[in-house]
Amino acid sequence: MKKLLLPLVLLFTIVFQLPLSASAHSKLETSTPAEGEKVTTDLEAVILTFSTKIESLSTMTLKNGEKEIPLQISVEDDQMTGAITNPLENGNYTVAYKIIGADSHVIEGNYSFSVDRPEQEETPEEGTTDKGTQEKQEDNSEKALDDQEKNEKPNNPSYFAPLTIGLIIIIAIVSFFAFRRKR
Repeated sequence: MKKLLLPLVLLFTIVFQLPLSASAHSKLETSTPAEGEKVTTDLEAVILTFSTKIESLSTMTLKNGEKEIPLQISVEDDQMTGAITNPLENGNYTVAYKIIGADSHVIEGNYSFSVDRPEQEETPEEGTTDKGTQEKQEDNSEKALDDQEKNEKPNNPSYFAPLTIGLIIIIAIVSFFAFRRKR
């Protein structure tokens, strides 16, 4: 009976781990703006939605040629949002992302879109600011900071596989010494 205990525990653990190892890698499901889209209005954020939950360490960049546009990144469940603080100029943009999926694999990708907004004829005089625009930018930056603080706590069960492997090793060592003493 005792000789069967260790193989049964190992078999149970392997079967228990199978669903985790059979899960598929994360992939980009939807994006706003979409790949190849022509944006004609002010864009407030780039939103990427993935097929599985992603880690808070995931990143994204937005570039117009070689010029990188600053983004305020927030990650929540399967969605990564890059808030844009300044209006984008007309031109072609590339979104590059690097995520860590629920299965702990790093996935990288990119796509392009273009901005073709009509030129604004009226510009505010120097020294004056539009209070509504300024308040909106302050609200967006506060919201992005709140989202970033909230997402600093990793809540992904990526510790499960190493914990199980460690438990198997401990059981094997204890079993080895227990059987060794009885002989």
